[in-house]
Amino acid sequence: MTRVVVLMYHIVAEPLSTSEARYCCAPQRFEAQMRHLRECGARLLSLEELADAFDARSPWPEAGIVVTFDDGFADTFTNALPVLARYRIPATMFAVVDRAGANNDWMSNRGFPQRALMSAGQLREMQAAGIAIGSHTRTHPRLPELGSAAKRDEIHGSKVRLEEIIGRSVAAFAYPYGLFDSDSRLAVENAGYRVACSTRAGFNGQDADRYLLRRVEIYGQDSLWQFRQKLKFGANDVSTFYPVRYYAGRIASRLGL
Repeated sequence: MTRVVVLMYHIVAEPLSTSEARYCCAPQRFEAQMRHLRECGARLLSLEELADAFDARSPWPEAGIVVTFDDGFADTFTNALPVLARYRIPATMFAVVDRAGANNDWMSNRGFPQRALMSAGQLREMQAAGIAIGSHTRTHPRLPELGSAAKRDEIHGSKVRLEEIIGRSVAAFAYPYGLFDSDSRLAVENAGYRVACSTRAGFNGQDADRYLLRRVEIYGQDSLWQFRQKLKFGANDVSTFYPVRYYAGRIASRLGL
């Protein structure tokens, strides 16, 4: 069975409010998770390696783990990059390119704390350190609510601008809020991205849609045990009894119940 897990983080910092706690992974907790990935013997992949497998340039991995970050928070640059370098973990940072050097207005306008986003210089520095930069659109809109021309501008325009900033091709895209429609998916493919990430949980196999890859979200309150469970089951919400329900469901499916 092919089981590639793509992990999704947002902010690597202490939460500034209860409203954003879900999206904030404390630095010491993040380091423990990355240490576990390095020490558990898992195959750590980049999204570009996954794209190579889709293109049959390399064998499809039997198992693997991919690390991604959404939005491009400056806190993530400060707190996550040194850890990724220390444990030699490949990753992709999805940046909202028109907000580079500004703030997360799509969140602060809804009552979340305002946080700084990485500058163009920091994006280049992260790229130079071996972390891939992907696109999260120009302004973080809800793509299904836009007309076709506006969607293409957000999707293709962000790719062009990011490539100007970092000086290399941008291969990966992530849908803001995890929202997409058939027009958005087609625009991503036509823009020349090699893969794109959704926010739907689950594993990715060779038959997955490369422009709707599943991701498992890591919440700020996740313990290391919950983190390991998420890797094992490819699920966002795990609890003490989740493994029992999971295996019971698989047995019932095999028995045709």
